[in-house]
Amino acid sequence: MLRPIDRLGFGPTRVVCEDGEGGYIVMVTPPKVLGSKPTVHVSLTADQYARYLKWENGMLMQNALPDLDAATREMLMTGLCDEDFHKATRSDQ
Repeated sequence: MLRPIDRLGFGPTRVVCEDGEGGYIVMVTPPKVLGSKPTVHVSLTADQYARYLKWENGMLMQNALPDLDAATREMLMTGLCDEDFHKATRSDQ
């Protein structure tokens, strides 16, 4: 299930590949509207990948992958590391 932002082409792009050891690597490229940020790579076990797929189908990320820290979950969702996320959401008010 694609989220509205992804359907409009403003979401990050994700490529998943097997790591050769029974796990997966999710490569997430942030949306171009955030500038030219590099692709981030997140390694997941087979179990974590199964739960990642549940997130792609609508489950909340913190419920799907509570064993990952918040920064790693953010990278999976947006492709942004902590520093980039804070820069992108910073308010100068």
